[in-house]
Amino acid sequence: MKGLYLRRIWPVLASVALAAGLAACSSGSSASNPATAATSAPELTNITVGVLLGSDGVTIQIAQDKGFFKQEGLNVKTVVLPTTNAATTGLLSHTLDFSTENYVGMFAQEKAVPGLNLRIVADNDQATPNLYALMVAKNSSITSLADLKGKKVAFPAKGFNYGSMATNIQLQPYHLSSDNFTTVALPFSAAPQAVATGTIDAAFTTEPFITIMESSGARELVDLLSGPLASFPVACWGTTAAFVAKNPKTVAAFQRAMAKAVRLAATDTPLVRQELPKFVTTMKPQMASVITLPAFNSTLTLARMQRVADVMIRLGALPANFDVKSMYYPPPTGA
Repeated sequence: MKGLYLRRIWPVLASVALAAGLAACSSGSSASNPATAATSAPELTNITVGVLLGSDGVTIQIAQDKGFFKQEGLNVKTVVLPTTNAATTGLLSHTLDFSTENYVGMFAQEKAVPGLNLRIVADNDQATPNLYALMVAKNSSITSLADLKGKKVAFPAKGFNYGSMATNIQLQPYHLSSDNFTTVALPFSAAPQAVATGTIDAAFTTEPFITIMESSGARELVDLLSGPLASFPVACWGTTAAFVAKNPKTVAAFQRAMAKAVRLAATDTPLVRQELPKFVTTMKPQMASVITLPAFNSTLTLARMQRVADVMIRLGALPANFDVKSMYYPPPTGA
């Protein structure tokens, strides 16, 4: 069992609705990135990127601290978002040029808003064991997913989102779904107290809240991203089709910088743990040293994107003809 706790909790790693920007240009099919030369000067020097203060977002801190953005001619300003929903307004109003993205929410937004024209420009990470879990109180009578029937279960938001998707997949062997329990909308930061007092029966959560809850005696009911969802893609970086069309060299520069940062994160775990308190200033080094980290992945592929879409199609959250390829904007050659 993990010890330690945070004095304060950072804003959530949203697994809920995903940010996007409405593009004025046509979506069409996927396009190859034309800005392939590493020496191509970006159209924009100053860019603004929306970030969420979770462990996977540390890659942008690494890119800053290692000078990867400066090497590409970019000066990056980050804006902390409370949830990925906030990125929608930023991308639409052009106050954000890029934002951290959640694959599930991104696809849901693309379906919900005609002509949204989102583009995924870089991968970031995928799930590792015990990174996302349903937690229950120490003395809870709930011992399996089947026991959730009729109970109150907390998620950061109601409706279809990352947590509800994972829960529904794991409930299928029990012939149950989220319709069989009451969903309570509750921020990750409020879940530990709600579980401890019995206000809710279970909570979907992620790190550092899993570690915090375990330190006070709560237990993990199930690792949600296990079995059929093992190594499931989690987060990526996105922008709009309009921004890509207008600034292809800027996008290519951002892709190259992030690819370097994600590759470094994937190979240097001590560095990630060292950088985390810089990125999430409310996180103490002791907590950064013990929390479960995601698996960082710099390779953006259609296959990984399609895996997410296939699960959503299976649950009825996307139509069978959902066009993943149109959202795929691969990095430049050599990135």
